[in-house]
This record gives sequence, C-alpha cells and structure tokens, in this order.
Amino acid sequence: MIVLKNATVAYSKDYDALLGVNLTINSGERIGIVGEAGSGKTALLRVIAGLENLKCGSVYINDVPLKKINFLTDVSLGYITTKATFFERKTVYYNLAWILKTRKVPKREREAKVRAVLDEFEISYLADMKVNSLSPLERRQVQIARLALRPIDILLCDEIFDGKDEDLQKQVKKSLMTLINKDPKDKIVVISSEDEKLISDLVGKIYHIDGGSIVGNTNEK
Repeated sequence: MIVLKNATVAYSKDYDALLGVNLTINSGERIGIVGEAGSGKTALLRVIAGLENLKCGSVYINDVPLKKINFLTDVSLGYITTKATFFERKTVYYNLAWILKTRKVPKREREAKVRAVLDEFEISYLADMKVNSLSPLERRQVQIARLALRPIDILLCDEIFDGKDEDLQKQVKKSLMTLINKDPKDKIVVISSEDEKLISDLVGKIYHIDGGSIVGNTNEK
C-alpha cells in the first residue's frame, strides 16, 4: 500500500509542483494519473519513487515512512520514463546482463535469465544490436523488458505512450502488459498520461491532476 498525506513539493518559492495531495493506492491496484503538461504528474511519480523532497506532508509504503524505505532490500520499484539510460554503445544483451551482474547473479544463471526475457518480450532479434542503433519502439521494449529481470512490487510509468504512432503505442502496451502480469501479480501500477484514452484499458481507476492537486477521479471499472 502507498499512502500520500498532504504531499507538497515546491520547485521554487512561488511554485508548488504538488500541492496537498492525499492519495491511497492499495496492493494490486492499477491506477492512472491524467493531466496536462505541467499539471504535476511527473512530480507525483517522482515522490513515490523517493526522488523528490517534500515541502510538507508524508508518504508511506506498507505503513513505513518513505524516507526509511530501502528500494534495494525492502521494496522493489521500477520506474519507466521517456528517457531511458543505457550503455548506448553496448548491445542489448550486455545492457540486460549488466543489471543481473550488479546483483551478483552467477554468469550461467544470468545468461539463462536474459535469454528467457528476450524470448518472453519477443525481442531476441535485438540481442546483438547496439542500443544506439535501435528505433524508439525497440528502445522502449528493451526498457520494459529490463525490468522483468527482477520482481517488481511498484511499477511507475511516466508518459511512456508519447507521440501519435498508434502501432508504437500498441506494441508498447503489449510489452507493458507482459511486465504487469509477471509475478508478483499484486504489484501496484501507476501510469501517467496526458490522454486518458491511451491508458484507460490498462488501469482500474483514473485520477485527474491539475495545478499539482488531485481534482477528481474516474470510477473503477
């Protein structure tokens, strides 16, 4: 469970990116955060990820204050943004295997895990390609698949359906659903978008945000 109580983030003395947000997200819930550019969507996701300092208010994960959460040992969080960080001149395989190597996974085991994920997300053909040669769709698919190498308790997706390419959006959704449906199946999923229609089939409830505040929600389906 994630609980935000009066969460406020100030980017300057005169500008609050978030203003008094109260929100509870239960285990297994999939929610959308919808609002225009600058409405506070990214600030909200960054707060949950522990990447913003609160001006006031508090955030709890499983009843533990966020500042006491260790995202390496206590809660596994995955955060997908429009700007993915890779070793650009290394292969897709190298980038995926590196994640497991940093976690001290034995070589034979990490090789098997990487091959399995490449197959599961239908991107095995990308294994030996360098990341800097990938198309935007391929980069997004690799970005999503990379998170499948570890269990995810909280999945945050910030504006990952950008652009107007319907085929790209369809393929990204397919990859994202593969990740969402992996164990643990009771993971919390939060997806932000400017367009409610793009994410309505992925979530159970949509909250609308404006001026840094939650201003309403679309009932659960």
